[in-house]
Amino acid sequence: MKNKLAQVFWTIFLCNALPALAVCAASDEFLGDWTIWFDQGRGAQHGLLEIRANQEGLVAHVEGGPVSILIDDDHGVEIGIDDRTGAGQPYIRTLVGMLNGDVMEGEFGPEEPNEFCRNFPLSCDSPRGVWGAERVVVALPENQPAEPVDFSGVWSGARGRGGLARYTMDLTPSAQAYVDGFDHELDFPAQRCMSSGLFRRFTSGIEIWRYESHFVFLYSGGESRRIYTDGRARPAYIFPSPLGHSLGRWDGDTLVVETIGLQSMVRGYRGEPISENARFVERYTLSEDGSLLIGEVALHDPENYRKPPLRRATWRKGDPTAERGPSGSCDPDSYYRQLYEEGKMQEYIDRSDRRL
Repeated sequence: MKNKLAQVFWTIFLCNALPALAVCAASDEFLGDWTIWFDQGRGAQHGLLEIRANQEGLVAHVEGGPVSILIDDDHGVEIGIDDRTGAGQPYIRTLVGMLNGDVMEGEFGPEEPNEFCRNFPLSCDSPRGVWGAERVVVALPENQPAEPVDFSGVWSGARGRGGLARYTMDLTPSAQAYVDGFDHELDFPAQRCMSSGLFRRFTSGIEIWRYESHFVFLYSGGESRRIYTDGRARPAYIFPSPLGHSLGRWDGDTLVVETIGLQSMVRGYRGEPISENARFVERYTLSEDGSLLIGEVALHDPENYRKPPLRRATWRKGDPTAERGPSGSCDPDSYYRQLYEEGKMQEYIDRSDRRL
């Protein structure tokens, strides 16, 4: 695959000029939606791979973020996904494999890890593992008869069952301009003990209570929200808040939650913005044995994202009688004191218009 870049360029040119070629038909076989996963020995991570065609060739996204894709006429494929090491260093995870019918399979990483990766596997920028993808079959139609489920309980992240974390999203020009000027130390809300917002809070541990008219979600960081399920209309005015105003409905045994009325926020530490006009759509389902809660969230914010970012999580049910310590405290005074001592307070004040 490493030597086939020139072949891919010719493929794109010839497909545009002579679309009847067999190589073009081969590229068409990759089009569509795929459930993708990879595993480097600590449990598989799952996500959505979307492959489309335009005049420039194939365009691919994983969990809403752009990725590179190269194919050849032998059904070989190479996908590059930006990632971060355990130490936070960026690298490209290159997946190499083959398409066989409705399945892609392959490996990533070198044949033998270098000494650094052997000694510090979590900080390795060239991890080794296996990956696969299966074509998404037609899902059941939405709006199935309601079959309400009680999600009450204490839920903690299920080890080895996380979603694919994405660090680069398909931003609009205005959102990219904001990111380019983002200063994590001075602009990131959590630095000054502000809420991280719904997208970051989504994967936290949660305790859930069910009432006749609503659910209450209490997150491990101490924030809480109500999800109303009694069919009520939204209020005429919603005061913007970090977790917004949430209405839920049942699609079969899946709880579908739509949230609006959000404060302007950032998606993550890179500073990708979320506007007050954003809309979150969450889906929650129990596993057959009731031991796992499976969730996904999509962020719809066309002001900032040309494709909705996605995030997934799986939680395992815990012991409701187990004692839990107090939620972690945050002291904003220490943050402002450090700015003052480092002579950055005036710069912080001057950047007030950038803090969402």
